[in-house]
Amino acid sequence: MTVVEPCGTGWDRLHDILLNIKPGDEITPNDLVDQTGLSPEMVRTVLEALTRAELFEKNETGVYIRRSLWGPQIP
Repeated sequence: MTVVEPCGTGWDRLHDILLNIKPGDEITPNDLVDQTGLSPEMVRTVLEALTRAELFEKNETGVYIRRSLWGPQIP
């Protein structure tokens, strides 16, 4: 039997958080795990996919920074 999360759970919170992050904003996987209740593996998978899509970049300390779609990153 597969456990399915009902609506209004961690996935919805993750969606809302990611939609509200502006270019230059920073987030860590641990922040998202704490705020959503999703597993670290799930959060990392989402952030890595967004990084491959060039919507985020990951710095050397593991912090993800929202990139701008319209030009250079805003400081």
